[in-house]
Amino acid sequence: MRPSNLLIIVTMALLSSCATASQEASADTSAPSQVLADSTTTNADVKDSATILKPKSGSYSPECYKAITDIIMSSSFKTDLAKKENIKVRIDRIEGSKLFLQLFASEKDHESTLAWLRLDKANEKLEDITVDPTKPIVLTYDTKLISELRQTCP
Repeated sequence: MRPSNLLIIVTMALLSSCATASQEASADTSAPSQVLADSTTTNADVKDSATILKPKSGSYSPECYKAITDIIMSSSFKTDLAKKENIKVRIDRIEGSKLFLQLFASEKDHESTLAWLRLDKANEKLEDITVDPTKPIVLTYDTKLISELRQTCP
């Protein structure tokens, strides 16, 4: 067998394996959108959950995310990086009555973290901890929304 024929065979094998890997990767990227819908959701729920990202782990209901999103939309939080209505929320962790929230904007091919907030349900405090968690910026928000949060989030 001539070396040029061997080169062609190796090249074809590599291209074939790359195509297979690419197809598997694209199949995996559709999975997160399926996390949002379950068998008990209605069309209205699916519409609301399409704008609220639910993490892969944790027992946070779509209602919990809606309550948090409503609080953030009513808050004094501002950014030049995204329109407020395009901001999405992810619960990073919960420590006691404090929820640590990641605010991000989702583009076609990536996510950009905009800010980190700390929401204290017990003290009804919303703080921007992006720059320095030890010196947070206190944000104002519609405190009437906190009762909905207490009912829907653990």
